[in-house]
Amino acid sequence: MVQRRIVLSSLVLISAGSVAMPTLSAGLYSQGDAIKALRTALDKGAQTAVSQLGKPNGFLGNEKVKIGLPSVLDDASSLLRTFGKGPMLDELVTSMNRAAEQATPMALPLLRSAIKSMNVQDAQKILTGGDTSLTDFFADKTRSPLSEKFLPVVTQATNRLSVSKNYNKLASKVNGLGLI
Repeated sequence: MVQRRIVLSSLVLISAGSVAMPTLSAGLYSQGDAIKALRTALDKGAQTAVSQLGKPNGFLGNEKVKIGLPSVLDDASSLLRTFGKGPMLDELVTSMNRAAEQATPMALPLLRSAIKSMNVQDAQKILTGGDTSLTDFFADKTRSPLSEKFLPVVTQATNRLSVSKNYNKLASKVNGLGLI
């Protein structure tokens, strides 16, 4: 469950990387030029997002993208901290974010493949589809292959960093307190 959350959080955050979306006026550019410009902007944005997120503190050091506690633990975090379990909560957050940071660099080839496969309809949706159109495009094109690639890396990292063990230990404490 924690591993799947890291994979999905990483996908959404990578696909929401900071990309300056070009404003294209009708008649100023050919359709081919417009798509080429959009592909170039998306490729640069994907490179930037992956390089920023796929390094130590890429997730953990950025409050905008930091992966927080699963909701069950977040809801009980004040009480758990009162009982001295704050360091365990902090270690869990740190290890989830470290796992995401380790998996992120593998996303770039998949993002680039999605960008290359973009057709005219995709480009129009991205440019006119609203605030989530870019995330929707990348999610549609990369969710499955990213999950397949990320899951083994995230699983290995979470095992090495004891994420699952810490989550289960904390969840059992919360359950023992009658909070789940």
